[in-house]
Amino acid sequence: MALVYVGIGFFYKDKIKELLECDSRRFDLLSGLIAVALSLFCWFIYRNENQLYYFDMKPVYYKEFISALLIPCAFGMVLARLVYWMQKNKWLDSWNRFFVLCGQATIPIMFMHIPLNHWKTELAYGRWIFVLIGAGLPIVSTILFHSNRVMRKLFGLPNL
Repeated sequence: MALVYVGIGFFYKDKIKELLECDSRRFDLLSGLIAVALSLFCWFIYRNENQLYYFDMKPVYYKEFISALLIPCAFGMVLARLVYWMQKNKWLDSWNRFFVLCGQATIPIMFMHIPLNHWKTELAYGRWIFVLIGAGLPIVSTILFHSNRVMRKLFGLPNL
């Protein structure tokens, strides 16, 4: 499935870039409608612990192939349009710098999920603690150790 996403990004990168950097209000309206539809969809399928749609790339579990393709792409489109407009607003500059830092710490964040998945069952913590540890620890480590060349090489930290 990951190869499908890579293929879409590779073969349609020019179209995707054109779509995401366009100042057309039609695309913003479309993204807003998709965001509302996806929010309603998520609320509907996850309320009362129902999971009508489940998608997990780690164990390669896909309930429906079409949904596994369309739903993440729709979330990606909405997120990319939101980030594009956040970049244009100067009053969000501090948030933008924080998100750049998060983007630069992507590799450590990704690798934190391996031990966190193991510890989650043993320590019995929920999703919020999982996200807080999984994103917070790498970001704090990046801030603390970014100036040390050995730490950057060892843990894949970016040079800020």
